[in-house]
Amino acid sequence: MTTIADFVDELEEIAPPDLAETDDRIGLQVGDHSHETRKVCVSVDTSPAVIDLAIQRKSDLLVAHHPLIYTPLTSLAEDDPVARRVTKLVRAQTALYVMHTNYDSAPGGINDVLAARLDVLDCEPLTTLKADPYVKLSVFVPEEAVEDVRNAMADAGAGMIGQYTHCSFRTPGVGSFVPMPAAHPHTGSIGKLEEVEEYRLEMICAASWAGEVIAAMLETHPYDEVAYDVYELANEPIRYGYGRVGTLDDRVSLADFAAKVKSVLGLDHVKVSGRNDKSIRRVALCGGGGSSLFREAAQAGADVYVTGDTKHHDLLDADAIGLAMIDAGHFDTEKPGMVALAERLGRTFAGSGIEIEYIEP
Repeated sequence: MTTIADFVDELEEIAPPDLAETDDRIGLQVGDHSHETRKVCVSVDTSPAVIDLAIQRKSDLLVAHHPLIYTPLTSLAEDDPVARRVTKLVRAQTALYVMHTNYDSAPGGINDVLAARLDVLDCEPLTTLKADPYVKLSVFVPEEAVEDVRNAMADAGAGMIGQYTHCSFRTPGVGSFVPMPAAHPHTGSIGKLEEVEEYRLEMICAASWAGEVIAAMLETHPYDEVAYDVYELANEPIRYGYGRVGTLDDRVSLADFAAKVKSVLGLDHVKVSGRNDKSIRRVALCGGGGSSLFREAAQAGADVYVTGDTKHHDLLDADAIGLAMIDAGHFDTEKPGMVALAERLGRTFAGSGIEIEYIEP
């Protein structure tokens, strides 16, 4: 049986809660972690229409980007629009889980998906909310267990380098040991020197993930006592933050890039600030309402900044410093990330019998 808690574990691996703003309202807002999950809906909003649709679909869990409960409720009287939606969910036994600013910042989240859809390459965060140093984990593994241990470590978050996963390096060697009387050796005999063909398996991971990676490695490793080392690295740390900035393969005009944004996001129109013939190569973006980050976009060398909810004076100020802006809407710049989340969950829980779908009214 797959429970809501199982889904929460997966969602919090995708978008760790510690990436959220301190005053954000994320996590399980309605429901019971122990309830079984057979149907999951994913959405951008928690509007009345979305909640009605999730209930109509007989969803056990609604995963939304925008919180339903922002401020504490003092009453569940249904003349309050938020309380009314909460009680609807409770009556229908539909849980609600929110991943908001943590999914904005997370690798593979709202902004990375938007960048990929727009063919923006070599992206880095537009702002830095958190920097996580790298560590290298080196473990000695018998030959027959190398692939299992590597895969377990990778599944826990090790071996991610850029757009590649499961990155590792291994070198062969010979390990030796003498099992003492209380040992339970995988191979060899108590009191006798044993030599075993082993591999030194090395993978890197974010320091904040090291505990989970080590736990996964120890659980999979066949030895009762595992020899491993953890090294701090001087590599550039992993940066988490809002927005992304990267480059296009080729220069295009602002008019052509705006047309691409419309086409990719399925829009009839976008709001554009800047000369149509402006040359565009470096692109900044922030899904949702990122108008206030236009200065960061300019400082990052962007030719154009794609976001939603732009403000009149921000557009004027951006134009004054030579930055073009494209307003493609709050909802429409976040939607691709939630569609991708539904697809990702579908792959993760494939074969479980759980139905997962993206919904919008």
